[in-house]
Amino acid sequence: MSGDTLELVVRELQHRMRNLLSVVLCFVDTTDANTASELRLALSARIAALSNAYRMIEGVKERQVLLAWLLERTLRPHAMSHHHRILLSGPDVRLEPHIALSLHVIFHELATNASKHGALTSAAGAVEISWDSPLHLAGPALAIEWRERGGPDVRKPSRTGFGTKLIERALPSAEVDLDFAPDGLVCRLLINLEQATTGRHGVG
Repeated sequence: MSGDTLELVVRELQHRMRNLLSVVLCFVDTTDANTASELRLALSARIAALSNAYRMIEGVKERQVLLAWLLERTLRPHAMSHHHRILLSGPDVRLEPHIALSLHVIFHELATNASKHGALTSAAGAVEISWDSPLHLAGPALAIEWRERGGPDVRKPSRTGFGTKLIERALPSAEVDLDFAPDGLVCRLLINLEQATTGRHGVG
């Protein structure tokens, strides 16, 4: 392995570790619990899900991961109990492994929240996830929309919640729009794939 290749590998590893540790710290900072035992169980569940996703993504032989494949596996536990109520639509998009891992964490939390408090708590509720690769002045981009409907009325929280902090830490280069519409939460992500891949972020 040449010196340049080794340097690239080290940079990629450092980038992945920074993202991973940032997400774990977000888990620690924002997980709510009434007792130490509840906190330990909640943190263990979130970290276990993260570990499972890491093994799943690292097990893919190709260097990149299809977004549809990732979402199907991330949402499968929720889809099993909510048959035909989680809908996916979008073109074939391949992601670098660390971007796929960050998106797994984000959509795992969105699905968990929908199952506990949102659209999936209602028999008539559903979730639609759509994505596209729009033209973007800053380079290749990925636009994703998570839209809930048919659930209980939604109210905007009085403070920045776990989901917002998690998205900001997991994908710091993404533009995030959380719309707490009365008929269901809408989460929109616009990801600059070049910045997310290289770890370059704007300042200010």
